Amino acid sequence: MNRQTDARNSALLAIVLLVALFFALTIAADAALRGARLDLTQNRLFTLSAGTRSILAGLEEPVHLTLFFSESAARGRPSIQAYGKRVRELLGEYRRRARGRITIEILDPVPFSAAEDRARREGVAGIPIDEGAEFFLGLVGTNSTDGREVLRFLDPAQERLLEYDLTRLIHKLSNPRRPVAGLISSLALEGMPPAPGMPPELGRPWRIVEEMRQQFELRMIGADAAELPADLDLLVILHPKRLPEPLLRAIDRFVLSGKAAVIAVDPLCEMDIPPEAAQNPMAAMTADRSSDLRGLLGAWGVTLEPGKVAADLDNAMRGRSPDGREVLPYLQYIALREDALSADDPVSGGLGSVQMATVGALRHDPSKGAAWTPLVRSSARASLLDASRLAFMADPRQIAAQFIPGQEPLTLVGRLSGPARSAFDDGPAEGKVNLIVFADADMFHDRWWIQEARLGNLLLGYQKLSDNADLLINAMDNLAGSSDLISVRARGAFSRPFTLVERIRREAEQRYLSEADALEAKRREAEQRLAELQRARPDDATMILTPEQRAEVDKFRAELAATNDQLRQVRFNLNRDVETLGRTLKIVNTALAPALVALGALALTGYRGARRRADRRSIAGHG
Repeated sequence: MNRQTDARNSALLAIVLLVALFFALTIAADAALRGARLDLTQNRLFTLSAGTRSILAGLEEPVHLTLFFSESAARGRPSIQAYGKRVRELLGEYRRRARGRITIEILDPVPFSAAEDRARREGVAGIPIDEGAEFFLGLVGTNSTDGREVLRFLDPAQERLLEYDLTRLIHKLSNPRRPVAGLISSLALEGMPPAPGMPPELGRPWRIVEEMRQQFELRMIGADAAELPADLDLLVILHPKRLPEPLLRAIDRFVLSGKAAVIAVDPLCEMDIPPEAAQNPMAAMTADRSSDLRGLLGAWGVTLEPGKVAADLDNAMRGRSPDGREVLPYLQYIALREDALSADDPVSGGLGSVQMATVGALRHDPSKGAAWTPLVRSSARASLLDASRLAFMADPRQIAAQFIPGQEPLTLVGRLSGPARSAFDDGPAEGKVNLIVFADADMFHDRWWIQEARLGNLLLGYQKLSDNADLLINAMDNLAGSSDLISVRARGAFSRPFTLVERIRREAEQRYLSEADALEAKRREAEQRLAELQRARPDDATMILTPEQRAEVDKFRAELAATNDQLRQVRFNLNRDVETLGRTLKIVNTALAPALVALGALALTGYRGARRRADRRSIAGHG
């Protein structure tokens, strides 16, 4: 009996010692490994990129960050809570990497609080949620020289760009000098004198120039210049027509030196209007309105398809026909949505729409060495038209009727980076280019991205039509940053979709759409038959149906009712497979998993009982 008591006491003592050892090891590990991180996610989503780590290591002055997060309002909203936690944890990682140069303050702007008032003063956006309350998730950064940057709202839908946005804010606070950008263009960006017959909007300064001046120190460089200013951080070239060789050589040297450039070429620039066009409209139609900078771009690794305009059947803008009688697709005018813009690049990620006019297509030559990343692409049902055909007011009906869709998307905007050689034999032997190339210059004219709101002659403000200006400013802002900032790209997807569920849903939707198409075909066929019967009537009693018409109508109604029953059944089945899978997962989560744990516990209990019985028999044998 004493032996059994001693064994029981020894077991209890061992358990106590193990528990104490566990807590001791936990406390020691927390102290010794406080900054250690282990990221086992695909693509290392929770590991700061090398560019961010370099920027944080190079901070020379303190940066204070204030995060406004409505934690109270986020309760009961798991996705928002998880994203708020993600933002806090990422900021904590920034603080650890900055070696004390970053301090963080987190405020919960509950309604009617001082924190809410401060969030509004700082420019943080409040998003309306239930019961009239507002949700805040924004960041304000300041430096020691009164510099200030604000991220008004950290959109959970743009989580892939979260690291880039935070790193960019810190980089701008640590480098408060405004970048110097040079602008070269063959277009009248600053306006032109009014001429008889010219629409007033064509003579006004382009609003995009003012947008550039708000973000950069802008230097206007004449198209006949022989040299570039020495202090440029960035070069912007819009529609470069017949630039002189000295300027081409200067651009070549600038780009190959590693400095960045944004270049917009155009196969048919509608805003390139000759001065005499107001008096002679044929002058604009017959003039060469193209630009390609082929000598330079071709040497670096990208070319504009010569004399070709991209037409897109899926993204064509619609407008009135020349006679005003109907609405038709204008294939040469393209309205691109979010799915056409690369979500993986900070230049295009997060934008919603881009409009382009008589845009060209860009081709990459990988043999030149530089890497090519498409940022904006057409749909797969796009192909190229002769620019000369569109210069003479082509009939949109004829273009649409004769259009043959392609099978692959066309690249309309892209990023070129990496090694390249000079376009001139006596130029730099080689260098490293860092470019973003647009195949359209018209898109930056006011008519394609902004609209004036006027009351008579009073300008009330502007209404944005597209994200064209944001795309250009994003490109300039990204390229004007340090090489470390440019290297920070959008991260992979943080949410892992249920691919099986999505596949089941797509297959069900495809079946539903097939049924819907069949219904539409039957409806059109019946309507056509009814029209034929109506035309075949010998009398004028158009309101009275013949027996043939009544039979056809009854047949159509029967077919329509049967097809509607089928559609209702398909709608019922649309989510059946998904719901079945969901019920199975619920059973696994609520019943099977606990059952397995219970079985494991029973097995462990049985094993321990057998061990105890064996120990007793052994003790009895020795006694």
